[in-house]
Amino acid sequence: MHLFFTILFNLIAGTFALTYGVKLMSGGLEQINKRAMEKAIAVFTRNVFSAFLVGTFLTAVVQSSTAVTVITVGLVNSGFMTLPQAVGIIYGANIGTTVTAQVMSFNLARYSLPIIFSGLILKLFARRKSLQGLSSAVCGFGLLFLGLRILNSGVPLIRDNRVAYDLFAAYGRNLAVCVLLGAFTTMLVHSSSATVGITIVLFNNGLISYEAAVALTLGDNIGTCMTAQLASSGMSTAARRAAWAHTLYNIIGVLAVMAFFTPFSRLVRYLTMVLGQDESRLVANTHTFFNLLSAVVFLPITKYYVRLTEWLIPGRK
Repeated sequence: MHLFFTILFNLIAGTFALTYGVKLMSGGLEQINKRAMEKAIAVFTRNVFSAFLVGTFLTAVVQSSTAVTVITVGLVNSGFMTLPQAVGIIYGANIGTTVTAQVMSFNLARYSLPIIFSGLILKLFARRKSLQGLSSAVCGFGLLFLGLRILNSGVPLIRDNRVAYDLFAAYGRNLAVCVLLGAFTTMLVHSSSATVGITIVLFNNGLISYEAAVALTLGDNIGTCMTAQLASSGMSTAARRAAWAHTLYNIIGVLAVMAFFTPFSRLVRYLTMVLGQDESRLVANTHTFFNLLSAVVFLPITKYYVRLTEWLIPGRK
């Protein structure tokens, strides 16, 4: 019983630190760049491709696809942006947010406490708003890796507990359940980066198979759409279409990959090997390659995808 509560505490504490770290980091970066971000979205998104580039760049900078998507929905609602422009930003935002997963796939957990300490020192002396945002981002970055460190420390305990180990193994065999679990967990914590981080820990420590990790990652991409859906509630038809464009884009992408699951998994393994990376990078690469592939497929057919969205979400009478 004592071992069970220790495992549970490590999972809760590690997940909380990881989730809060991601939110603190993205919140701090957003605080530094919010005005420039809103201006860039409003000015540099004249066509779908430029919107795609802006969405990718801004999300890579602020590390919050949720923030970029919610701002986009708001701009569509106010009439400053068209649906095709919003769709382009959504494509890019999904790619930009994968940078966090790539960073988490490196073994930097040992540096978590010095990073947090540096952020706290900076926060102590920061007077300007931009420096305060930077200090929050640094603290969040450190907390992110502290969460991974705590989760990693609980892995040997899970291996020693047959019930816990069998639970992970049983759920890991059902890919549909993994997709739903990834989506539900991401809806709860409002951060696909946090849930991808947990998946990285589980896979790299051998608690789940690569196939289960792929399915969880796919589910994470669906779960992250919930915030935009909530933000668009009560807004104009155009804003609701933008939120649904985000949701349907991820759902269609996930269904397509599930239909070609084995070829996709093998492709990610092959590309990881070609890049000279080891298996510890597989989950992060899955997250990145999935969103890159989705954008490559959807960019040429954006006009038709927008029409589909408009047909599915009719105007209010």
